[in-house]
Amino acid sequence: MSACPYCFTELPKDQVVFRCVGRCFPRTDEQAERYGRRRARITPLVTAGISPETKKLPTFGVCQQCSQTTSLEVCPTCHRDLQEGWRGVRTFTMTVTGARGSGKSVYIAVLIDSLKRYAVKRRVIISEVGETASLYERNYYERVFDNKALAGTLPGFDDVMMWKAEASSSKPFYIIVRDVAGEDVEKLTAEPDPRLSFIDRADLTLFLFDPLMLQQVKQRLDGVIASVDDSRLGDTPEKALPKVLAQMGSGHARLAMVVAKFDSLHALGDVGGADALAQALANPAAHYNWDQTVRRAEMDAAEAAQFLDADTAFLDAELRGLLSLLSDPPVTIVADEAAASRKLAEVRHFAVSSVGDSARHADQLTLRGISPFRILDPVLWGLQRSGYQL
Repeated sequence: MSACPYCFTELPKDQVVFRCVGRCFPRTDEQAERYGRRRARITPLVTAGISPETKKLPTFGVCQQCSQTTSLEVCPTCHRDLQEGWRGVRTFTMTVTGARGSGKSVYIAVLIDSLKRYAVKRRVIISEVGETASLYERNYYERVFDNKALAGTLPGFDDVMMWKAEASSSKPFYIIVRDVAGEDVEKLTAEPDPRLSFIDRADLTLFLFDPLMLQQVKQRLDGVIASVDDSRLGDTPEKALPKVLAQMGSGHARLAMVVAKFDSLHALGDVGGADALAQALANPAAHYNWDQTVRRAEMDAAEAAQFLDADTAFLDAELRGLLSLLSDPPVTIVADEAAASRKLAEVRHFAVSSVGDSARHADQLTLRGISPFRILDPVLWGLQRSGYQL
């Protein structure tokens, strides 16, 4: 199914909307503004569809005001222009959410780099589309791989990044990523915001949270790893997650609950102790203590998919038990309640570390270099659930 790369609306098979490219003057479009486009002014729209007289979806429309024909298709929801031929492409849409300081920007930087490397081993080529290359390089890749702390995502609803995945054995598809600024998440209320409605329409929504924002973890690791500047921190997971879930209700999106910066919890296991938490984290057999990404890359597609599902299902169960020791009630219980009420398609828990080491300095990410841990798991799971193999 093809989806709008901006608001993630699935393009209906029986209806199409065009925009006039003739003599008409642009005018204010309140619906486009409602879905996040600032000061939107566009030319008149033309809606066409399948009818008893028209058996096939029209490829053009006629403007009722200037009588000019047009084939420039727009999204029926946000009214953004769509690339020529976009209706025929396959899309996988994902949104990255979380409070300020949860590590979203670092995660995206390392995720895309790791995904490209993994794809090569799977004989798949992933390439940037449009302005994605400069946007990703400037705002994500360069700062992370220069070992500098990121300032975070700027508030707003405009940036969209797209990559095309191509393999000789299957039809190409597009991976579309929207990064929601922590400030925007924290401003949300219990009411859905149309500007962020793409969270609900996404095939996969990731909610990243920093375990150091859990009081019990922070106390145990005081003096073991560097304290984070409070001015760079946002809402606690308990506050941020319900705001994200309030944007979801259709039952379409899968939610990946991502314990980011899991290296900090590894440090908790290193501290030791006789309690259940320390023993659980120090267990070398636990799935959250090892990463099978390299092993999966060598498997054939069917075997890798089966292995990923079994591995992450086991990891999900382990993390649920671990989180019950870290907070009471577990921080993610509201996500399970949303899934039970069918506001979400599915929930699964993941543990990732983008750089593989806790920061020792406010302006430096790591002393040991980038060494990601399980960073691909949430996205590979989402791709698999949506019918894509990588």
